[in-house]
Amino acid sequence: MVNLKQTSATLLRDAALKPIIFETYHGLDSIPWIGLGEFPTPIQKLEKLGEVEGFKNLYVKRDDKSSPIYGGNKVRKLEWVLADAKATGRKTLIAVGGSGSNQVLATTIYGRNMGFRVVGFVFDQPNAEYVRRNLLLDHHYGTELHYAPNLPVELLMFGLTYAWEGLRGEKPYYVPGGASSPIGNMGYVNAAFEIRNQVEQGEMPEPDYVLAAAGSLGTASGLQLGFKLAGMQTRVAAVRVSMPWYITTSKFASMIGNINTFMRKADPSVPEVKPRSEELIMLEDYLGKCYAAFTPECVSTIKKAKELEGLILDPTYTSKTLLGGLDWLKKRGEKDKVILFMDTYNSVDLTPQIEGADYHTLPRSFYRYFEKPTQEEELAQ
Repeated sequence: MVNLKQTSATLLRDAALKPIIFETYHGLDSIPWIGLGEFPTPIQKLEKLGEVEGFKNLYVKRDDKSSPIYGGNKVRKLEWVLADAKATGRKTLIAVGGSGSNQVLATTIYGRNMGFRVVGFVFDQPNAEYVRRNLLLDHHYGTELHYAPNLPVELLMFGLTYAWEGLRGEKPYYVPGGASSPIGNMGYVNAAFEIRNQVEQGEMPEPDYVLAAAGSLGTASGLQLGFKLAGMQTRVAAVRVSMPWYITTSKFASMIGNINTFMRKADPSVPEVKPRSEELIMLEDYLGKCYAAFTPECVSTIKKAKELEGLILDPTYTSKTLLGGLDWLKKRGEKDKVILFMDTYNSVDLTPQIEGADYHTLPRSFYRYFEKPTQEEELAQ
C-alpha cells in the first residue's frame, strides 16, 4: 500500500526538474506549478503489435506510468491545476465527470494529499467493472460524491453548490472534465516539448502522427499546440471518445487558441497560434453507441494490446484511440508513417486499497452500479 504522506516529499520537484518548456519561454515560470509525476515518461516501440497491424514504426508514450501513485494523463494537468488552486488560496476542489471518472479519482488522490477538500459530481454512464472500482476508490480516498442522472443535471448541481459555497464565504476551485482548463492543458504543451527532446535523443523518429483520446480535448489540444511551438511537423489525430456535441473540431481549435492566449499573457514571446478547424484531425467513427459504451472492436484491442505488448488499456478511452487511429491510417494507406500512441490510462493497480470494501458505504444513489450487471458480465452471457 502506498502511503501518500510518506511519499509527498518525493512529489515536490526542485527547480532542476521544472517543466522543460520554461527553458524556451522563461516568462511561463510565473505560472504556478508543482511536481507530482515522474517525467519524462518512456517511449517504447510496439514491435509485435506493429507487425500484426502492419506498421513498421509504431510507438507508445507511456503516460500510464506518469506516477507510481496514480498514473495517466491527469497527473500532467494536475501539476498546474492544483498549484493554481493553492496559489489562489482555495480549500475546496469541485471535480466533475462520469460515475467511473478517472479525473475525479486523480483529483481526489492528489488533492487530498495537498490538504484540499474534494467534492465530486458525477453523471450516469454505462456500467463497467472500472466504474465500481473507481467509485469505491473515490470513497476510500475521501471524495464527497454526488450523483447526477445526466450531464446537464450534473452541471446544474455543480453551479448551485459553487454558488452556495461562495455564499458561505469560500470560493471553491473548479476542476473541469479531464482537468482541461487552459492552465491544466499546459501539461500537454510541455509533454510535446518532452517528446521533442526524446526524438532528439534518438528514442524514436519524429512522429508523423500522434494518436490521442479526445474525451475533453485537453490532451490533444495541448499536444498540437506544443508541437507547433516546438517546431515539429507532427499532427495529432484526436479520436473522439466522448459526446459528439461536446467534442468537435471547432472546440479543438478554440481550445488550442485559449491555451495559447493564456501562455502569451504570461510570456508575450510565445508565438501566436491561430489554428483553423479544417487543419485539425478529428476521428469521429469509433465512439460506439454512447460515451463509455463497450464495442466488440475495443474489447478485442484491449486483449491484443495486453497479449502482444503487456499494455493495459481501458474500454472508454485508450482502446478506442489505438483502434481508431490505426484503422484511419490503414484506410488512408499510411501504414509507413511514424506513429506515436499516447497511453493515457493509469496502470497502477489500486485494487488492494479496496479489497473487501462494502459498496453500501457509498451514497445510496450509487448502489445501482453494484446491483446491476456490468458490460463485462453482459458480454460474458
